[in-house]
Amino acid sequence: MYVEVPVDVLQMNPFTAIGTDGFLITAGSAEKFNTMTASWGSMGVLWGRNIVTLYVRKSRFTHQFLDEQDGFTVSFFPKEMKDRLLWCGQHSGREYDKIAKTGLTTTFIPSPHGGERVTFKQASLVFSCTKAASFDLDPSTFQRSEVKEFYHDGDLHTVYIGFIDSILSNQ
Repeated sequence: MYVEVPVDVLQMNPFTAIGTDGFLITAGSAEKFNTMTASWGSMGVLWGRNIVTLYVRKSRFTHQFLDEQDGFTVSFFPKEMKDRLLWCGQHSGREYDKIAKTGLTTTFIPSPHGGERVTFKQASLVFSCTKAASFDLDPSTFQRSEVKEFYHDGDLHTVYIGFIDSILSNQ
């Protein structure tokens, strides 16, 4: 059962939660969605709102769902779920039923704009977000050569900025 957590009492280290532990980005509808593991992202304040920023390569199956939907979820899991997150990051939803293969259990949370967003019963913390902006990275803006090394194959990220509608903790 999820309970809403006010942002001012949220206790998490975003650097560990995002960069080390990883999380699932999920977009789509109850009928058709995809989820992917990510370890790049950020949280902060922009345009007077609390936000989550995602970086998703165009080659990822989830990319099309993020483009088509007005929102998404970012789901964090207990450490014992790390193997399932790794599996979701190593396999495409185009080829595999990630839910069946990992044993994740979908659950649906209301979107503030009607409809539902997809997350998972095993998630310990879920950010429900409304897409505020998206844009493609432009390699001509990269200032450092080490950044360019991430894109030697030309598969650039799209940046998705989402307003945080709610933060839910699994009790």
